[in-house]
Amino acid sequence: MSDTFSAETAVREMLARCERHRGLNALIAQDREQVLEAARAADRWRAAGKPPGPLHGLPVLIKDNIDVVGYATTAGTPGLIGVHPATHAPVVTRLLEAGAIVAGKANLHELAVGGTSQNDHFGDVVNPWRPGVVAGGSSGGSAVAVAARLVPAALGTDTNGSIRGPAAFNGIAGLRPSFGRYPYGGIFPATPTRDTAGAMAVDVASLAPLDAVLAGEPVTALPTIDPGELRLGRPQGEFTRILDDRTAAVMDAAIDRLCGAGARIVPVELPGLHALANQVAWPISAYEAVAAMPAFLASRRPAISLADIVAKIASPIARQRFNPDPAKLARLEPAWREALTVLRPKLQLLLETCFREHRLDALVFPTTPFPAVAVAHDSADLVINGEPVAGGFGHFIRNTVFQSAAGIPSLTVPAGLTADGLPVGISFDGPLGSDRRLLAIGHAFETLRGRFPAPPLAEA
Repeated sequence: MSDTFSAETAVREMLARCERHRGLNALIAQDREQVLEAARAADRWRAAGKPPGPLHGLPVLIKDNIDVVGYATTAGTPGLIGVHPATHAPVVTRLLEAGAIVAGKANLHELAVGGTSQNDHFGDVVNPWRPGVVAGGSSGGSAVAVAARLVPAALGTDTNGSIRGPAAFNGIAGLRPSFGRYPYGGIFPATPTRDTAGAMAVDVASLAPLDAVLAGEPVTALPTIDPGELRLGRPQGEFTRILDDRTAAVMDAAIDRLCGAGARIVPVELPGLHALANQVAWPISAYEAVAAMPAFLASRRPAISLADIVAKIASPIARQRFNPDPAKLARLEPAWREALTVLRPKLQLLLETCFREHRLDALVFPTTPFPAVAVAHDSADLVINGEPVAGGFGHFIRNTVFQSAAGIPSLTVPAGLTADGLPVGISFDGPLGSDRRLLAIGHAFETLRGRFPAPPLAEA
């Protein structure tokens, strides 16, 4: 960090960009004076000769379903406007202790239950690559703010791909960490076995220190990876059954680049992976969202009830999906218990066996089966390669559910642009606990790929 670095100057530039690009609707809230005072405090800290933290003066935007003292946690829904947390979420505390500055709260799909970040109350998040296509969700505001260079980094949350999908649609890097790598809490709605906070940044080099801080580890350089030493598994079957030709072309080019650098690409089969992941994922989420609700609401000020929230849901689809009825808890428990104790271990074994038997460093595949699309809502059908696909946009998460069901880490980085100028994400998945090596693999790929462009809007 330069001796002449001024957090206040950097923050003023950040605030100016956020104001200039308000039309992207990436933010729900930003307390200008609070942000500036945090920057001044950072400058006073350095001026006093105190050692700066590893994220000193770095503005980080926080998805608005993660608790930050001084801001309401709206989860993008009207019923939580003005309702505040008593404490920071643990991940926010770790960022602040490392010297980061909260840049504000990011817009999202209402109640984090959709994949477009079209929000019927706070307004739709706008994709900076092409305004007519969706931003991805549910962490769309976080992804757009990073992609458009409004902020250098952001936090999102990921249960079914809510970090990785928007990151892919917007041409940035995003990491869903291994289960338990980051502390959980202060996130709404809470599904602690599957959900996690995670970081988003323009590239892996910028993502790596955020990961270390969130994990409570020293911030050190990533290990250097020689692509020629990598064995990467390329899944077939369900991973290719629904795949946009534009995405396939970018993915093939990325694989060719890895092969050209000496990486060994190993075709692998994971029979039944997607079906088993669904059997694990949905019972866990359904039960835990209900079970965790009372404790979460009890910590809110002013007091809020579940009925108050539900009564004010703006989106009809969000209203249909967000139905954590406490009366159903006993009926949901058997399926939840089976998913945790029987089905989840089967899923984990399937993946562990694949990594071990093929001696893989990572699995590699397209993060989403299509680039950002124009849809009226995320239950809409799509036309892919000229053919209508029922439940089309629902396939947005087909490659991003099994990781959270099994607990393994998953990294998405930009693979390239389609012929019509939209980003495509490439995912690298590793065994449980391989997060830092996975980041190093992603960084090695980025080095091969070369500089990835910012959206044209970011140049303004």
